Amino acid sequence: MCCLIFQGLYFLTAQEGTMDTSLSHKKNPAVGWNILASAKAGTGEKIARAQISVNGFSKYDKSFNPPLSQWQQELSQQGQFPGGNTSELNITSDKGEATANQDSWSDIDPQ
Repeated sequence: MCCLIFQGLYFLTAQEGTMDTSLSHKKNPAVGWNILASAKAGTGEKIARAQISVNGFSKYDKSFNPPLSQWQQELSQQGQFPGGNTSELNITSDKGEATANQDSWSDIDPQ
């Protein structure tokens, strides 16, 4: 992100190649947790690959041909309950640039 100043006001502007990612979790009523992941490519780039791991284990790994401008995925019944959990999202752009996101929680998490 960069900013412009116009008459004393600051404006945020997206730079080319800014990947917007989101990673979260919610309790699955049956067992474990659902992992919710999404990405939106910035100007001048596309999503070439998406990877999700839960507690160090690969749970989703997909390459896209042709590359996508946006992507979302929900993984059901992942992680441990009770216990601590960590999910990781890795997005690779069509230019080979990587963006990562991480979400950690435990069984006492109110979500």
